[in-house]
Amino acid sequence: MMFQITAMQIRELPPAATQADFNIVIQSHRNTLECATKLQKVMHLALMMQLTFCIAIWCLMLFYILFMGFSSKILNVSLLLLILTYETYSYCQLGTHFTETADEVLSALQQLTWYDQPVSIQKQIYFMIQHSQRSIVLKAGKLFPVNIAQFSELVKKSYSLYLVLKDVF
Repeated sequence: MMFQITAMQIRELPPAATQADFNIVIQSHRNTLECATKLQKVMHLALMMQLTFCIAIWCLMLFYILFMGFSSKILNVSLLLLILTYETYSYCQLGTHFTETADEVLSALQQLTWYDQPVSIQKQIYFMIQHSQRSIVLKAGKLFPVNIAQFSELVKKSYSLYLVLKDVF
């Protein structure tokens, strides 16, 4: 939400914005980037565990279903598999939304009429654009991006691992 607020502040800057107006936006932008960094630090280990356990549980549950056949016991396992899938998808949806809203700030900065501003403000806008061009992505374990595309790859790799287990046993 902070990215959306910062983007809104940038879009609502008047054409003849003062240095004080820009200082407010710059401080908001800094706070937003700092918050994003802290969120990444807090979440990277939890997201890594979520994705790792998700792959393992998918493979093992599919393997269990293969050996047990379809029965009433499988209904509970299938329900657990569905809940786990939804939970992992929710994290990936959050990661995608996080990246998209971070990109809104860059878009708002690029639409800003920087050329009508004094040189000192133009430099500040330039630095804000530079900071916004760095991709802001939630990552699992600081390695894998957490987004919908990664979720799709996760499902494919889990199924491939299941097929290997099926052939081995």
